[in-house]
Amino acid sequence: MATIPETYIGRIEFFESHLPIWAVDPVAIGLTASQIVELTTRTATARTNFDAQVAQQAAARNSTQIQKDSNAFMYDLGADLVKTIRAFAQTTNDPNVYTAASIPPPAPPSPPGPPEMPTNLSASILSPFGIALAWKGSLAKGTFFGIWRLLEGEVNATLIKSTKDKSFEDRTLPDGTASVQYYITAYRDDFEVNSATFTIQIGANGATSMSLAA
Repeated sequence: MATIPETYIGRIEFFESHLPIWAVDPVAIGLTASQIVELTTRTATARTNFDAQVAQQAAARNSTQIQKDSNAFMYDLGADLVKTIRAFAQTTNDPNVYTAASIPPPAPPSPPGPPEMPTNLSASILSPFGIALAWKGSLAKGTFFGIWRLLEGEVNATLIKSTKDKSFEDRTLPDGTASVQYYITAYRDDFEVNSATFTIQIGANGATSMSLAA
């Protein structure tokens, strides 16, 4: 460990605490009175400059905070006035208000695009007979789901339910159904996105196998 600290303030405090001791009898420790005087002067100068820098840093922090506060104070009122101008343009149905205020009119809403594809399909057997379906998906921006079913021997799937839910119990399976396929469609505006197809093979004692197919 170094005798003299490495930090600026540590060095200053070291010499400030040692100089009074050394000044008592400089010769006894191999120094001269003139060396003690010179080091005392330099230490005092270092302390003055250090304290000045600390004060300047504190002033700079205060100045920065004052600038931030005044900017926020200005923004709060200015933003409210811009909202007032926009509201006035809308209530008067006068687009010239935007031109007069030299602010842009609101951008027209962009179409939301296709919904997210339903994922994580799962199924379980209901007692005494039926299939419980569940899936994951987003309901954002008006999305809803359609449950499609294709029974064994059918060519086209049938929409059996439209819902905002993410689960459905199908208790309308015909007696003797041995195989059934489901897929979930997410709808929004003119877009639709299909999930993978869920195939269930049903045996005499309930479901014997379930699989997903693209």
